[in-house]
Parts: sequence; C-alpha cells; structure tokens
Amino acid sequence: MKKMVKMGIKLIASGLLFILAGVMMLLFQVGIEGILIAIPIAIIILGGTFALSGIVMIIARPFARKGSDFAKEIADNDKEIDILEDDERNIAISNRTLAATFNYMNWLNPPLLIFLIVMQVELVVTLVFLVVMVAQVFVYTHLRKKYDKEM
Repeated sequence: MKKMVKMGIKLIASGLLFILAGVMMLLFQVGIEGILIAIPIAIIILGGTFALSGIVMIIARPFARKGSDFAKEIADNDKEIDILEDDERNIAISNRTLAATFNYMNWLNPPLLIFLIVMQVELVVTLVFLVVMVAQVFVYTHLRKKYDKEM
C-alpha cells in the first residue's frame, strides 16, 4: 500500500512539473508556428496523464477496496490484500492481460493511422500518432532485450 502511495505522489509531482514546463514553453516562446506548437501541448498532455495516473493510484484504490465485497470478506486491513495482489498467479494473469492488450493494439493502430491519413487530418496529429507507434515498438524491443538477459 505504501509503495502505491509513494509512486502516486511521484507521478503527481512529475506530472505537475511537465505541465508547468509545457505552460512555460507556451508563454515564453513568442511566434511559434506549425509543428512547434505541438511540442508544448504534447508535454502538457503527458504531464496531465502522469498526474491523473497518480491521483487514480492514491484515491481510487481505497474506494475500490471499500466497495468490494471480496475485500470485506477477506480482511479489514490492507496487509492481507497486498499479499493477495503480490501473489504470483495474480501477477501472471495481469501480465498476460497486458501482453494481450499490447498485441491487439499493435493490430489496431496501423488501420487507425491509415484512417487518419485518408481523412486528411492535420499532419501534426498523424506524425505524433506515428511517433508514438514507433516509440512503442522501441520500448517493447528494449524491454524484451532486458528481460531476455535476466532470464
């Protein structure tokens, strides 16, 4: 439980720093046009995503536990629930779900990119989407290489 709260606070702090950096870039860069306007906006969106993820980690988790019949039946304290969350089977199920989601998104992203191109959406939006797809592949490759060395 304490790890989640610490991570949530770190995410909120880093998100606020990203938002502040993006706003400062927008305020102090006079006359930016074209694709350069997307950079501060992307930084602000990234910061908002981090901050909201941290808020969800801190606030939503206790509400989910409070409303859960399973949590009421198992234990009154967080220690036993943390043990269940750290169970190897539950972690394996979570990892398998994330892997399946990643695979589905790899099949759904290219048609969406083609749709954006056919609909003649602004080039900035299409390029940002393309960069995110390429970054996803690079992160996957890096993590795969790292985990292969560990195993």
